[in-house]
Amino acid sequence: MTIEAFWKGNNDQPICAFTFDDGPSHLPLELWLSVLEEEEAIGTFFFTGEWIDRYPDKAREILSRGHVLAPHTYHHRRMAEVPKVVFLEQLKLTELAYQDATGLACPTFMRFPYCSFREENLDWLDEWGGYRDIEGVDSGDWRGVSSEDIIAKVEPVLDKGTIVVMHSNDIATGTPEALRALIQTAKQRGLRCVGIPEMLESAGLEVGYKPWKITVEVPSELDYPSEGWAPLANKEELSALAAQTIAWNVPQYTLQFNSELEWLEHLENPIHEFGVMENRELFHIWQFEGSYWGFVRAGVVEDTLVLLDFAAKEAQADTLVYLLRWAAKTAKELGLTRIEARRDIRNMHEMCRQLSWQSEIKEEL
Repeated sequence: MTIEAFWKGNNDQPICAFTFDDGPSHLPLELWLSVLEEEEAIGTFFFTGEWIDRYPDKAREILSRGHVLAPHTYHHRRMAEVPKVVFLEQLKLTELAYQDATGLACPTFMRFPYCSFREENLDWLDEWGGYRDIEGVDSGDWRGVSSEDIIAKVEPVLDKGTIVVMHSNDIATGTPEALRALIQTAKQRGLRCVGIPEMLESAGLEVGYKPWKITVEVPSELDYPSEGWAPLANKEELSALAAQTIAWNVPQYTLQFNSELEWLEHLENPIHEFGVMENRELFHIWQFEGSYWGFVRAGVVEDTLVLLDFAAKEAQADTLVYLLRWAAKTAKELGLTRIEARRDIRNMHEMCRQLSWQSEIKEEL
């Protein structure tokens, strides 16, 4: 066996971790988030890729409020029972859901549903990208028991390095009240409630991330012209764009910035990501019916036009077609043969299929 499941943090450091599996459908996520924040604790949410796809705004909210979001497989399968091809597919699907929802690479630590795994599964995790399985003390809240029962089970073992396995779903109704009491107990015992990344680091383990990208072959001919796109004209236009895009609730803003001024400064400065520097001449705005409907920031590396950042007023997959047509036209004008992107990659891949363009989703190396 290459790696072992991670059950407990460093026994010498006064930290503990509260973690939550699944993701609620009917109960508000706020029941858990408000308790954590009122008690100044960081939570780690192991949610399924299926949940993330269904509630991308909530996934972003978890991160924007300073908590941790991590994989719990895509379909909540008993992973000890699935073949390797399905096992790895579950990881990939979740990573793509995570990146499409948040624009961020997915962390390479996860939790098996039902604590269902074989030793061989841990080898597969390591092979897939150095993943670690995070387990811990079972609170028993998955039974739908009372807060008193949860407290009685967890409190005796709440100590340095303890990882508490709880749930944030529609069954675990006693968990929020129990969570508050347990965090208060932890603080009384001199423990700080941290996220799993800090817990792993306390044990000398590095936290990794798994990014994906889509590559698109520039078509020889465009089916329709690229219309409505124009280069960024001046600072006044940029200020207007900043104000309008905040109203679009774009993930880039909600996850990283707290004010229109911060967002404007971000738009004013060239991006340098993935080894690519933004070409400010390629900062284009899509205008329609007298207002802004999209923007794109891009750079060039070798034979590839790299879409570093983009967003649309209407978050529909077909808006990516307008972006792709702009990118293809621009790439052809620059003598480039490929387009790359790291946002909305699954929808972009599907739009390419519908356009009969060649595209591939691949791991970032």
